[in-house]
Amino acid sequence: MIRVLYRLIREEDYPVVTSMYQELDTYLRSLNVRLPEPEDPRQTWLDSFTRTLGKFSQVHVAEIDGAVAGFMLSRVRRVPEYWGGVLVGALSDMWVVPEARRFGVGRELSRLAINWLRDQGVHSVELQIVSDNVASLKLYDTLGFKHELIQVRMLWDDYLEPPPPDNAAYE
Repeated sequence: MIRVLYRLIREEDYPVVTSMYQELDTYLRSLNVRLPEPEDPRQTWLDSFTRTLGKFSQVHVAEIDGAVAGFMLSRVRRVPEYWGGVLVGALSDMWVVPEARRFGVGRELSRLAINWLRDQGVHSVELQIVSDNVASLKLYDTLGFKHELIQVRMLWDDYLEPPPPDNAAYE
């Protein structure tokens, strides 16, 4: 049986974790995420949370035989006042190297992130899952997440503009 060490990210982990993030980004784009890719996705992603690390964001890592084998990023944000203005936790990015899958690493990273978010006093925890990512959907269903919103995206080349109704008048 493999032994997995779980801990918080350290600055020396940034190169390997950002390389893993690039793999995650590539995978998600293969599942039809249709947003533009920044010039340097790895650095852009790293810059998105390092300033708030430990306060409003946290990265948990899994280590096997001294090497980082997975990570999960969690964040705290406030929803708009018209939705209650409460703090909400977000599980935003997770990657586990292929050879470490099927050992419960993703589940444990999720548990650690969720518990950290609970300790931050958030009202609830949310995440977005690409609709074709069946493994993630199954994992989060087993942890008690309930499907709440559906996000859809239209690129301009996909727009099917309907004709105006016959009774339309314009000023």
